[in-house]
Amino acid sequence: MANIFKRVFSTAISNSLRTRSLQTSCLSSTLPNTIRFFSSTRLPTQSPILQLTRHKPWSLSFFTPPSQRTFFTSARSSLRYHPPPTPPPRKPFMGFLDSIPQNTVFYGILAINGIVFFMWYMANQKLKVERDASALNWMYQNFTNSWHTLQSGRIWTLVTACFSHQSVSHILFNGFTFFFMAQPVLQMLGSRQFILLYLGAGILSSMTSLMYARFVDHTDRNSLGASGAIYSIVSLLACVAPTMTFQLYGIIPVPAWLAVIGLFSYDAYTTLADKRGTTDAVGHVGGILTGIAFFFARRFGRF
Repeated sequence: MANIFKRVFSTAISNSLRTRSLQTSCLSSTLPNTIRFFSSTRLPTQSPILQLTRHKPWSLSFFTPPSQRTFFTSARSSLRYHPPPTPPPRKPFMGFLDSIPQNTVFYGILAINGIVFFMWYMANQKLKVERDASALNWMYQNFTNSWHTLQSGRIWTLVTACFSHQSVSHILFNGFTFFFMAQPVLQMLGSRQFILLYLGAGILSSMTSLMYARFVDHTDRNSLGASGAIYSIVSLLACVAPTMTFQLYGIIPVPAWLAVIGLFSYDAYTTLADKRGTTDAVGHVGGILTGIAFFFARRFGRF
């Protein structure tokens, strides 16, 4: 019995030794050359990565080194498409005007017209009471539009004349029209574009009146008033809402498009018929055309 047990035990030991040696020989034959190289080479111990290669050579054949993962990850991220940053929007011309409250713009224009009218009144009173025309002459030189004032270098009269009214009826009519027509246009355009429209139409109407008097009528008359600027507001509002009802003289209901056509036709006829009066009809025509041009400029994205 003992002999049988000894024979079986020795056979098992010999088989296990042959299996282990077979596995060892197979593994040693399949090891990569790089593993055998790193196993037989003496490496410095300063680098943790080299120490890992020395003590754990199997990790080289089955795992990618951390440095390679980091390299390819950064390479892939650098090859990705990064769109260029969106450029900031272009600042509009005189964009700071939009910071002015709309009520300040509305009542400010009315106040300026009222102050200039009071200056005319005081200059006339000084002439009547003191027989002194110096103040009145100064008002004519700085708050009326004419070829003489422009030749004298007072180009600011193209603007100041748009806020100038000498008679009570003149300022009441223009003030009444501005009060009821300007608010919807101001809310629609905002402070900046409304100011540019008002001043631009006033300047263009002054230049239209000036050039017509100089080169067509061959006269040099003084003109003043906010009618050209106000007519641009009326014509723009009629272009935006042509079926809107205007109360002509505060009594007669008229569609906006018909009112503007009527005003334009009357002023054009007065200008061409050479009916000289106290009304600057050609300035009104310039204001109406400016409002229409402003509408089409906004329609096609020019403002």
